Amino acid sequence: MSTTVRLKDKTAILRERRFATFFAGNVVSKIGDAAVPVAFALAAYQVSGSAAGITWVLLSLWGARFFMVATGGRVADRYDRIKVMMGADVLRLVAQGALALLFAGLLPVQSWHLCLSAAVYGIGTAFYVPAQIGLTPELVPEERLQDANGLLSLVADVAFLLGPVLAGVLMSTVGFTWVLWLDVASFAVNLVLLLRLSRLHTPARRARTDAPADADADADADTENEDTRFRAGLAVMARYPWFGFGMALWFLVSLGIGLTAVAGPVIAVDSLGGAGAWSVLATCLAVGSLLGSLTVISASKQHPWKAAAVVVTLGAVLQFTTLTLRDHLPTAVIAASFVLCALTTAACGIVWDTAYQSEIPERYLSRVGSVDNFVNAVGVPLGMLVGGLFTDHYDVVFLVLSLLLVLLGLPAARLAGRRRKATP
Repeated sequence: MSTTVRLKDKTAILRERRFATFFAGNVVSKIGDAAVPVAFALAAYQVSGSAAGITWVLLSLWGARFFMVATGGRVADRYDRIKVMMGADVLRLVAQGALALLFAGLLPVQSWHLCLSAAVYGIGTAFYVPAQIGLTPELVPEERLQDANGLLSLVADVAFLLGPVLAGVLMSTVGFTWVLWLDVASFAVNLVLLLRLSRLHTPARRARTDAPADADADADADTENEDTRFRAGLAVMARYPWFGFGMALWFLVSLGIGLTAVAGPVIAVDSLGGAGAWSVLATCLAVGSLLGSLTVISASKQHPWKAAAVVVTLGAVLQFTTLTLRDHLPTAVIAASFVLCALTTAACGIVWDTAYQSEIPERYLSRVGSVDNFVNAVGVPLGMLVGGLFTDHYDVVFLVLSLLLVLLGLPAARLAGRRRKATP
């Protein structure tokens, strides 16, 4: 079967009205968000007059996500996920809209206004993402779940790739205010589509396949008394060791992403010829991520997490190895390792999402998703912190992180081959 035919087969899922409505809202929302990170950083620098302004805005965003992600997962598992997503988008719409009014001349803009907007935006994201993770398996058949995750990841990759360019164009033409209004408009459109989805949506609660028929009634009765706190999501790791080891592996991968975001520019300037080299490497990351999503979407079959755990480990270790040997390798080789690392991270991330959405009981999915989101919310900024503290010892950091990845990647792959069926 040719790649074109496979892609047509994979995108056939968009003919399903529920997922198509959900996907359309996701596309519009991602387009609106694409320019925001770079534009926000530029605006923070312009308002504060120093790089410290950017730091405080980032801390406000990530700090809010860190403290609220547990609550977001709990709420999404207890209440209607579509309504939770709508509430989260209203929160983000208000955050961006209020800031847009300030930049339009309502009041003099100060740095704390940007920090407050970023914090409210982060809270909304902490509620939205776990709800989306739990909702996706309800909209598509299980055999199409990897296709759905692949399409969602593809949209995020395209937005990530085009975001800096779009931000540059908008900031140099219409200004930051219109970047915010574009984001507000995208949230408004997504809200309309989510409202439509709520009228089409019929939750497809997954029944247990390894339990007797009369066990469903007992499961429903237990649900009323179940632990709905965030720690219930952590408790899933004890029931499913493959998930716990996989989550630990992704923590190290997230740590490496944050480390690379800081160490990459430093190494590029000191060893690879300047800031232009980092621009090339950053573009390679975006291209690799996009190729990773396309690889999974065009695949003829679903990939197992057992193999993906090994692949994502090798991709990250390869990147750290080339950075360690940077003085002995051409920049083109390092750039290729960046493409491969981003490709494996994106592709294996889709496989990972599909694995736990298929295996973990539906009533825990948003809390499990919040654990996943929590790991990213902690791992990336912690990696940035490590990158800032150990500027003179990057080779040692790369070696230690590579060893830890291998030590966790092996048991993660081994346990993935023996995971249990989803049971409440």
